[in-house]
Amino acid sequence: MEAVWYQRLMMIQIIWYIVSWLLFAFIKAERMTGAGPGKACQMGNKLFWVVGLIWMWFIPFSLNTAFWIGCFIITVGEIVLSLGFWAMRKHPEKNQTVVDWGIYKFSRNSHVMAGIICLFGTIITGWNLESPLYWGLWVYFLVRVIQVHMGVLSEETLNIKRFGQEYIDYMKKTPRYAGFSLAIIKHKRRGESIHE
Repeated sequence: MEAVWYQRLMMIQIIWYIVSWLLFAFIKAERMTGAGPGKACQMGNKLFWVVGLIWMWFIPFSLNTAFWIGCFIITVGEIVLSLGFWAMRKHPEKNQTVVDWGIYKFSRNSHVMAGIICLFGTIITGWNLESPLYWGLWVYFLVRVIQVHMGVLSEETLNIKRFGQEYIDYMKKTPRYAGFSLAIIKHKRRGESIHE
């Protein structure tokens, strides 16, 4: 049975993308500007996003358990993104250039993690192990994770040039992705206190 247009994964991805932009506008994350990945990475990201969007048109979803689990995962991703946006608001009492508070105390790239979490949730909503197109979506996901990681490396290089030693110090104390537990382990190995 052919799925109707609104029961395709493409619609899920468009919805969480719109929600992300609305959260950005509502929370007013004014500080979320800056270096970003290089131009080539930005173009690659946009192209890859469009390819994924088109691919998802051919993958339907049903309102089953996997759909609701996927929606929950997407919600978690949006919460992580919102925490990042909240930290990127203008805080008059915090005048340093590098944002190292809020969720950015535990992850230098929480916004990237949020996008990957949302994409993972989108793929889960369309769970169908019998479809070769669906399996291809997992390959797309893995390639996307690698591509995003390359963009993060590019952005970090630009941030070092932009912020200098302040960003290098931030990199030393805060993990690139996976936050809290890794930060504690890292500090304990050095024999440092995790309290500021």
